[in-house]
Amino acid sequence: MDTLNKRTNKGKVYLVGAGPGDPDLLTVKALKTLRKADIVFYDDLVSPRILGVCRKKIQMVYVGKRLGIHSCLQDEINTKLIQAANEYKTVVRLKGGDPSIFGRVGEEYSTLISAGISCEIIAGITTASGVASSLGFPLTHRDYAREILFLSGHKKDGVNSDSFKNLNCVGKTIIVYMGLNSIDLIVSELLVAGNSSETHIAVIQNATLNTERVFTGNLDSIQSIILENQVKSPAILVIGEIVRFYREMEILKNDYSSILTSL
Repeated sequence: MDTLNKRTNKGKVYLVGAGPGDPDLLTVKALKTLRKADIVFYDDLVSPRILGVCRKKIQMVYVGKRLGIHSCLQDEINTKLIQAANEYKTVVRLKGGDPSIFGRVGEEYSTLISAGISCEIIAGITTASGVASSLGFPLTHRDYAREILFLSGHKKDGVNSDSFKNLNCVGKTIIVYMGLNSIDLIVSELLVAGNSSETHIAVIQNATLNTERVFTGNLDSIQSIILENQVKSPAILVIGEIVRFYREMEILKNDYSSILTSL
């Protein structure tokens, strides 16, 4: 009974997905939660326009985390969330994309539950889905990809090379989050695994935003394409035949536009 009373006297923490960037892709549930929040802890990749839906004069706390640049360590964020739950009724931890996909939500969830604090995970549209809708190609297709793999270019203690060893790209759409800085290793491991140097790959910077940039190539060319175009994070990699489908659709759209222009 004491534990129950202790839990009900504290605020509730919502671990909320902000989506891939475009404010129109914010879920209704996330929007409702943000509008009732008393304090919001937000990440580096959360769009300023999304932050703008919050009530005025609430406390906004930046706890940005990006590869190699941490304004706040994870343990510090966990402590801040516990402290906030003791002071505020509705606490929001706002993360880009979906918090359950490479968003460290498990660490925060377990810490809060262990501290006797009520919390809820609110799903967001992950960047992979945002990219597919923004660019107009599916993640799966009966003729191009029958499987989807979500991989991270990094793990807790460094570069994630294990996920790419012996990986066969045929029949798969492979989505690599945080893979831009590991592109050399990713390409090398996929080639060593026996994948063709002509395997299609795309890199998308600032997915779903007005500043979105898309570059396509293959395992042989993508590194030079990234260098030549000075592609920066945040960026996501898409590997597989579905990238060929995207190229084919772009050619069709361009041809159709040319026909309309000539009429």
